[in-house]
Amino acid sequence: MSKEDRFNLDGIEKNRAKLEQAIVDAKKPPDRSSQKLAALTNLPWLIAGVAALLWYCLK
Repeated sequence: MSKEDRFNLDGIEKNRAKLEQAIVDAKKPPDRSSQKLAALTNLPWLIAGVAALLWYCLK
C-alpha cells in the first residue's frame, strides 16, 4: 500500500474490510479431519504398547 492510499478513506475502508474478514474467519470452528488423521498415526504405538503390556502381565 502506498503512503497516499494509507491515509485515504478508500485505503482505510479496505483495511477495515480485511480486518472484519479475519475476525469472521478466526471465529469459525477448526477443521476436525486433521485431528482424526493425527490420531490414526498414533495407532501403531498404541497397539504396540498394549501388546507389550499384555506380554509383560501374562508372562
